[in-house]
Amino acid sequence: MRKFILLFSALLLAQIGSANTILQDGDAVVKAKAKELTKKYTAELGLEAYQLADFEQTLTGYMVKKSKVGKLNISESDKAVMLKQLTTQENEDMAAMLSKGQLKKYLKAKAKLQP
Repeated sequence: MRKFILLFSALLLAQIGSANTILQDGDAVVKAKAKELTKKYTAELGLEAYQLADFEQTLTGYMVKKSKVGKLNISESDKAVMLKQLTTQENEDMAAMLSKGQLKKYLKAKAKLQP
């Protein structure tokens, strides 16, 4: 059963990931929140100018995906699995763009800014 759930989650994540992530009207709020969060993270992490656009784009993309997962008509446990997978992917993407010191600060700040 667990394998089925993981397979289902992987397929659903692939579906969400391949979906057009151009922001729609309902996602405008998410984009605004991502912009606000980017400013807070910049202060916490000391982001460089060359990191800002990628950071904001990555943050916005994952916030949109998480929002879409929250709206899916599936069980809460399946949503939890999917959100955990998205969080893991998000942290991996952030690790690729941030220095080790910034990543440690990001993970600490994330617990405070995005509980």
